[in-house]
Amino acid sequence: MTDKDIKELMKSSPDKGFRALFDEYWSYVYTIVYNTLRDCGSKSDIEDCTADVLSDVMMNYDTEHEGSLKAYLGTSAKRRAIDMRRSLSSRKSVSIDEDENLLLTSDENIESATESSHISAILLSRIEELGEPDSTIIIQRYFYDRSSAETARILGMNPITVRSRLRRALKKLRDVLTDMDITL
Repeated sequence: MTDKDIKELMKSSPDKGFRALFDEYWSYVYTIVYNTLRDCGSKSDIEDCTADVLSDVMMNYDTEHEGSLKAYLGTSAKRRAIDMRRSLSSRKSVSIDEDENLLLTSDENIESATESSHISAILLSRIEELGEPDSTIIIQRYFYDRSSAETARILGMNPITVRSRLRRALKKLRDVLTDMDITL
């Protein structure tokens, strides 16, 4: 569907126009937003920003405008993503006073952080020992927070198979860690 077709649909039937805009440009806008927010935003933040861009365009775009709809969407997506990045970054800032307090903490915090790091290293090595595709399934699920369907798509497997393998792999991992006196 061309820009002209979408503009006509937006004029004649806003619902159909929005659906066409969504179908045609979701992945384009998502890619722009993802590239801007990937290191500071969650998947939910990226999807929300993408939906906001498409909604804004639907509400505010002048269908009589001669310019490219794709260019307008790209510019809107980049600007909205930059605004969201600033917003997300400002929430994560730490004052200098708080930072100094972190440096002046007790040896207990350093010890627990070191122990946690050591346990994480053991956990990762035990996950790798499970072999493929079990190790990849666990990492995709618990480190990247991907669903069974997403993991299945990545591995070229059936989602039901992924869930079954995940359940069995977690049982094996739990048994190995219990033998080492590690509980999570």
